[in-house]
Amino acid sequence: MGSHRVKLVRFASGERSPVLVDGFGAPCFGPTLFAVTELRMRNLASNTIGNALRALQLLLSFLDRERIDLIKRFQGGQVLRLHEVEALVQACRQPLATSEAASDDDSFSSGPHRWQGVRGRLRDAAPTIVHAAVTATRLQCIRDYVRWSAELHLDRSGTSRSQRAELRAAVDTFVLAVEARIPSGGTSEVREGLAPDLRQKLREVTRPDSPENPWNDRHARIRNALIVDWLYDLGLRRGELLSVRSSDLDFRRGVVTISRRPDDPSDPRRNQPVVKTRGRELPLSAENLDATRHYIINIRGSLLGARRHEYLFVASDTGTPLSMPALAKIFRVLRSKIADLPDQLSPHILRHTWNDRFSEEMDRENVPEDTEKKARSYLMGWSETSGTAGTYTRRHVREKAKRVSLDLQEKMLGKKVQQ
Repeated sequence: MGSHRVKLVRFASGERSPVLVDGFGAPCFGPTLFAVTELRMRNLASNTIGNALRALQLLLSFLDRERIDLIKRFQGGQVLRLHEVEALVQACRQPLATSEAASDDDSFSSGPHRWQGVRGRLRDAAPTIVHAAVTATRLQCIRDYVRWSAELHLDRSGTSRSQRAELRAAVDTFVLAVEARIPSGGTSEVREGLAPDLRQKLREVTRPDSPENPWNDRHARIRNALIVDWLYDLGLRRGELLSVRSSDLDFRRGVVTISRRPDDPSDPRRNQPVVKTRGRELPLSAENLDATRHYIINIRGSLLGARRHEYLFVASDTGTPLSMPALAKIFRVLRSKIADLPDQLSPHILRHTWNDRFSEEMDRENVPEDTEKKARSYLMGWSETSGTAGTYTRRHVREKAKRVSLDLQEKMLGKKVQQ
């Protein structure tokens, strides 16, 4: 009970593949087949498949807890009863660790008339609930998996036409019940870039010589300042930042090439940072180039482990390529140690900040909207037809709307005075 987990397997070819395993470390047949035939065939990223498998991990824990054998239900032309669907939805709203812990507690049983009690106990066990978008993604994945599993069962069993129709009707009822409970309006977390005063604060406290800098290690101080500069100046995703190699830098031309290298066998990190968007060439300021050159030659070069690979940003103690958890820790330290910095500060917030600054500069230069859109799409790695820009310009659009509104009010007041 509660022993399922998602394990990331790294093959000799460099391919990373998440697998849902049981308590003995053996792959779970259904979820593994579903991942291979349905998810990987859609060319989904490894992280996306991992999140889907974690949703199925939650489903298996729920079925264990409720002592539900899904195959036997299929054989009887059933899926989940309404009170079980309600309990499953409540479990999907909880952190995964809570669901796993609940699987070990026999008192967590839905029963025909007791799903409300389950909801209350889960709520008492973990007051924190996940974001609505996470709940929605989990339920969508579980819906697709159950529908796929039922069809797989029908293909393998010698059921009659009436039995097939009965199970498909039960699956349709299950799907409708789940879809009716998928949270709406919570498909993405609302994020905005830093306000101008906080931008300045962040740059000041991360200077290597700042008395507020929270790190004591010289390498960490200089590396982390450079990381903030790169994210602030280029608007990179975290995977893009951690994928940069020293050979991607052209100091003579002052550019860095962001390259897609999925399943790179030379990357020793099990959870490989990847470039999600298009590869591209980005310019670096003279100041940033000088700081990067200094880091490579004088700071990074002093670490023995860093001489064994080309990745730009490395761990302070070993010199190995910096991992995504280590990058997340840098921002966790900044949030906890420096007053006034927002609780949601992350590399992605700096990507939003870059887009705000880009919009402000385009306004100052009176750049036509179509030209601005094309330039932004190239620098961010999006296609020109992508609608992603709206996600990253929320603060700028709001401030611009306020200015336009005030201008209109002032013009109307002016007209009234003239009259």
